[in-house]
Amino acid sequence: MQSFLRKLNRLFYGNPPAARDLSSEPFQPSDEIVNNYSFVIGSLFTYFNDLSTEKRMRFIRRTYNFRQSKRFHFIGMEQNEDAAILVSASAVQVTFGLKNYQLLHFRDVYVLAAAYHMENEEELYIGHVAPEGIYLSWKHFLYGYANKKDNINVAVHEMAHALLYNNFFAQYGVDAHFRLNYEKFSNSTGPIFADVITKRRSYLRGYAFSNLHEFWAVSVEAFFENPKDLRDNMPELYQALCRVLNQDPLTKEKLIGAET
Repeated sequence: MQSFLRKLNRLFYGNPPAARDLSSEPFQPSDEIVNNYSFVIGSLFTYFNDLSTEKRMRFIRRTYNFRQSKRFHFIGMEQNEDAAILVSASAVQVTFGLKNYQLLHFRDVYVLAAAYHMENEEELYIGHVAPEGIYLSWKHFLYGYANKKDNINVAVHEMAHALLYNNFFAQYGVDAHFRLNYEKFSNSTGPIFADVITKRRSYLRGYAFSNLHEFWAVSVEAFFENPKDLRDNMPELYQALCRVLNQDPLTKEKLIGAET
């Protein structure tokens, strides 16, 4: 599947340029855009519904810019603008506290109807990030936002991976605040790993301890899915995530400080 998608991408687009940065361009959303985005995002995102009116407008503006900066490809399903808006909103949720939020390295987003196979692999995937794009199963995207008890949200997980890639392996849209604080975050994970190994249990699901990248992505899932439980069970990790993402999901305004 991945090989097919790569070939298809090269066939139609060649080597795509980085996404266009719309963050600094003036944008006054029309009432129609505001109402549509509010309805679509609010139908699924409690995070968005908890925001103040001012912060909702910021969220809508960022979601619109993210959507306009990407090419969405739908595989095994019809074109779906609401899906494109919601996937864009999932990226904005993760990057809401950062100045550079558009993940500019990634020009293409692939939304597949359900779980899929990678080439020559039997394992089913529900999402992954590759240099040429972000891939998500739409079925599992919806499940992630509908079920908050299991700390599994494929959209948040993959956007966390994409954020990491964009800031350490790409040339565009690097966020200095994120890079600095992620380096501090990664340096602080050693004691957490050691504690888990000693106690043989953790609030985070076992997949988090596959490697540091998965620890990061699974931690971000828990951070947004059940922030209070994560704070109560792993307070140091919670505070580290607040610093690196510049937001606290337990507060109404979400943002801790101004964009850095």
